[in-house]
Amino acid sequence: MGAGIEAPFDIAGVSAFGEDLMKLMVQKNPPQANFRNLLLVLTGLMVILLSAGSLMLAQERTEEHVGLPLDWSTRHILFTNGASPEVAAAVARDPRSWINWNQRSSYLFPKYPARGLERPRPHPFPPKRHIRVDWAMSLGPTGGMPIGESPAKYSFTSNGTYSCANDFAVYTIGAAPSANQANIVAFNNLYTGTASSSCPFGPQTPPTTDYTQPTFMWSYAAGASASFLSPTLSLTGTKVAFIENGTPALFDVLTPTAGQGTDATHPFVIANAGGSLVRLSYTTSAATGCNSSAGNSNSSAYIDYGNDVAYVGADNGKLYKITGVFNGTPTVQYCVTVKTGALLTSPVYDQVSNQVFISDGFSVYSFTPGAAGFTASGSIAVASAASADPIILSPIVDSTNGFVYVFSAADSTNTNTIVAQMNLGLTSKVTAAIGPAAKGAQEFVLDGDFDNAYFTTGPKTGAGTLYACGTQANASTKPSLYALSFSSPNGLMNSTPAMSDNRHINGASNPVGTCSPLLDFFDGTTDRLFVGAGNFGNTTGANLVTEWNVNTRISSNATLPNNTATNEWGGTSAFTVDNVSTTPQAASIYFGTLQPPPAGNTTPCGAGNYCAVKLTQSGLQ
Repeated sequence: MGAGIEAPFDIAGVSAFGEDLMKLMVQKNPPQANFRNLLLVLTGLMVILLSAGSLMLAQERTEEHVGLPLDWSTRHILFTNGASPEVAAAVARDPRSWINWNQRSSYLFPKYPARGLERPRPHPFPPKRHIRVDWAMSLGPTGGMPIGESPAKYSFTSNGTYSCANDFAVYTIGAAPSANQANIVAFNNLYTGTASSSCPFGPQTPPTTDYTQPTFMWSYAAGASASFLSPTLSLTGTKVAFIENGTPALFDVLTPTAGQGTDATHPFVIANAGGSLVRLSYTTSAATGCNSSAGNSNSSAYIDYGNDVAYVGADNGKLYKITGVFNGTPTVQYCVTVKTGALLTSPVYDQVSNQVFISDGFSVYSFTPGAAGFTASGSIAVASAASADPIILSPIVDSTNGFVYVFSAADSTNTNTIVAQMNLGLTSKVTAAIGPAAKGAQEFVLDGDFDNAYFTTGPKTGAGTLYACGTQANASTKPSLYALSFSSPNGLMNSTPAMSDNRHINGASNPVGTCSPLLDFFDGTTDRLFVGAGNFGNTTGANLVTEWNVNTRISSNATLPNNTATNEWGGTSAFTVDNVSTTPQAASIYFGTLQPPPAGNTTPCGAGNYCAVKLTQSGLQ
């Protein structure tokens, strides 16, 4: 960003990671090297070597540092172990394969300091890791990070070494921009808290000269409309793409400067396009058949980094391809009508099959982008039209194993809430019921997530678990946790859940509410599942985040969470996770609250305010 240190991406350094990984494996597993670690290392080396070309291409296009951007889309395109050589070669053309592998395997990396960045100071004893409300920062009184949407997190280095100045988190805000309210902000000095802190002077427990909360890196009132969808970062971290949710919707690319704006209620105002803000009215484009002014309720932009292309939908039922996103001038190249007037989800582009997957809320569609337009590839019905847009979030595409997943508040008979697994050709599907259909307009079923075993061995071995938040057996207005398993050798999801209706995600009082999208993260020792629950329209729900140990599959609905964080008013947005680290405050999850606190309550970030929150990954309280 503006004040960040820029260094060229070092392919030799990435290759050195492979050597370090092999040395690390030998050191930790003397002559009898653990076979699982060997597979991880060999997989990592293959990804590194095959990804080098695409990463160098990205560097040639940007001629800037390439770090590790994480956003909503990171968890919607999956790359597991077990790929065939042909699929592995195709996967390697997508820079996201490196991002995905790096995040899930960063616990293997020796933590070397990046050139020119601060080295973490040693501390005498390993810190005890407990999830706490490390900090909560006000996003203002008008709106916060919206339901189902994710903050974006940028790590300046790709080996897990933290940087106080150059690592940052970006939040969009569902509030109209003005001189008194930002609609997009970023924080740095993230690794801070009142019990311990590592920024800006290194680990201190308790903090003495370190900060106890992050700093606003920048804050903007950008354009004219609120942003109700997720931001997406460039590989360099110097640009942010997001949607202005007016009518017509605008696709914006912001080039922020550190220090502009003081906080969420004292932003730097950029009302019009020019300079650091590009605003593209993509639904009124002059491209053939694309001028059909519309808003955008559900569709965040998906970036194809290798081709500098964005795919995004709109409420007119059209899917758009935008070129020149970060390295040129954003321009609509072409579009296609998926379903007239449908509120489209976010799209996902799979480079292996060269298909874009998207939903109209009831069916899943695929399109092949070509030189001059989209070609329809397939479609499959999932949900009954009797329910109001039961599929809200985008498909999840398992590029390695050839599956597509969606989570729906209704099935084809409007009877059950379901998870649906489809093949890439969209010619067949398997569904698993996860409670009665959620038929109310404000009853959402959002994304689940896969455990570490799904990634390390793949579903075709019969291993791995998909956790989903459905509804309770006798109450479609209340959330419950389900665990889904897979069959060998085809990897098909079993239609009967392995565990059903665990209501402990919703607290002892078991109020009406819904879940945030789930998040699973493996830190090398513990596989953790994070679940947020609340009633996003008010503060009468559970207002909780629970953390579960899923090293082994949760097999009983009587199982309790390891830890619980309270006073997350309205529930939470989707989560974003950062590092694997024993450094204080450097292994965290980020999210926003969906409501300000009730009258008379000032936690966690002040009376009347929506909050950006950071919790440590283990030990929720």
